[in-house]
Amino acid sequence: MVSVSDTAGGAEAHTVSLGRGLRDRGHDVALYGRCPGWEEQGLVRGDIRLGPKWSRRTMAAGLLRVPMERHRTRAIADSSVYYLQFKREQIALTAPLSRRAPVVWTEHGRWMGGPVGRLLLTGYARAAEHVSRVVCVSDAVAADLEPVVGRDKLVVIPNAIDTRRYAAPPAATRMALRQRLLPSRFHDRRVAVLAARLHGAKRHDRAIAAAVASGSALVVVGDGPDRERLERLASGTADVHFTGHRDDVPDLLAASDFYLYCGAETDGTPTCILEAAAGGLPIVAFRGDPGTELIPHCGGLVLGEPAELTADAVSAMLERRGTGVAYVEQRHGRDRWLDAYERTFGECRR
Repeated sequence: MVSVSDTAGGAEAHTVSLGRGLRDRGHDVALYGRCPGWEEQGLVRGDIRLGPKWSRRTMAAGLLRVPMERHRTRAIADSSVYYLQFKREQIALTAPLSRRAPVVWTEHGRWMGGPVGRLLLTGYARAAEHVSRVVCVSDAVAADLEPVVGRDKLVVIPNAIDTRRYAAPPAATRMALRQRLLPSRFHDRRVAVLAARLHGAKRHDRAIAAAVASGSALVVVGDGPDRERLERLASGTADVHFTGHRDDVPDLLAASDFYLYCGAETDGTPTCILEAAAGGLPIVAFRGDPGTELIPHCGGLVLGEPAELTADAVSAMLERRGTGVAYVEQRHGRDRWLDAYERTFGECRR
């Protein structure tokens, strides 16, 4: 795997889970780059001094580093397959690596628009000539890429989670978690939870407004560049609590009553929806966001506006708690997901 990121997000969790799962199945796995959580799982890492992940802020300097970074791929060990999942690695490093072994990409989200998106698409199409397979997390992501990659190279493998980690606990355990993890003022309240990177593109202010409209308390789990703005927005109410980054997300989900999901336009299959549903939580989402096709399977609601989430609507929804557990286990379980990646890597090797 060749990947550089210093942000703990969904793609990074995907990388760690895939690396750990393949290692546990007997494969030799190594990461060249950086990924939060990788070394904590005892996984092998090497450093080839790649610059930061490309973004609007870093791209100009990143393009200048491409020749040097291509040269540095010589330090990457020989492998049966090389796996890349961010645009810089895909566009800049696929051609030199493909001369040594098949290259596989994963695409986590919808294609971005605007000048940056068009610029990346040009380089992406050229690099795709050297890729063996592109794994897409949803049919919608695959549809975005088909005109530039070609259907024959695309394979859809929906995101997955370890459902055992998010299983709903017995009532007594859940009550103990509420007492331990939630602010005391929330102990006797109906509690919504949101666990995601706090980025302006996701418009999490909608979740705050919906919780307030329904008279529910809201626990916001996670960190990111939009946290300061959201804290200012919620400063007039005691019903919103920010925890920052936490490693005990399954317990915080288990301590809550329902999940409030907000997505960015470029999101693919949101793992936060799968995690909440596996824990038995009904999910509230907003019309037009990616991933809302999952909500009917999870006993939730899709809203047009935050004000539509009334107290009565929440009460009715809570009667459907646990609806999504079987669906996630059957469609998004980790073993099935690893099977699909193993099959894809194996096809490339042949």
